[in-house]
Amino acid sequence: MKLGKRTLIVLTAGTLLITGVSACNHGMYHGSAEERGEWIVQKVGKELELNETQRTRLVEVKDEFLDMRTTMRSDRTQIQQEVLAMLQQPTLDRDKMNTIVKQKISTINSRSPDIIDAIGNFYDSLDDSQRAELREFIEHKMEHHHGHRHWN
Repeated sequence: MKLGKRTLIVLTAGTLLITGVSACNHGMYHGSAEERGEWIVQKVGKELELNETQRTRLVEVKDEFLDMRTTMRSDRTQIQQEVLAMLQQPTLDRDKMNTIVKQKISTINSRSPDIIDAIGNFYDSLDDSQRAELREFIEHKMEHHHGHRHWN
């Protein structure tokens, strides 16, 4: 169950901190992942009135997620081709499919402590009012826009 717990923590933390906060984006769907990440840092920095230390911690979170994104996508084309080739066969090669999934899970497991530390360092650097504002924003968006890709 350790595998599931770590994966859930990483996904939840990422969703709540990065995706959730970036959802106030108001249509900023263009640009590279790096540009969107920087936009998020600017938006969060302004909304929460972050000091330089807090901003540095948030940049560390952004960098960890961008690095993870790069790592997870590094063999994307190859994996897509392998999966498509498997789907052209009369039976699914379950062993090969499990190997692909296990490789991705292994990457997540090896990187999750760094991501969780970066998120924790940022969150811990916030004062009580900033934490409350962040929680309130995320709770509001989760309650009122469940399932929507963009939040207003």
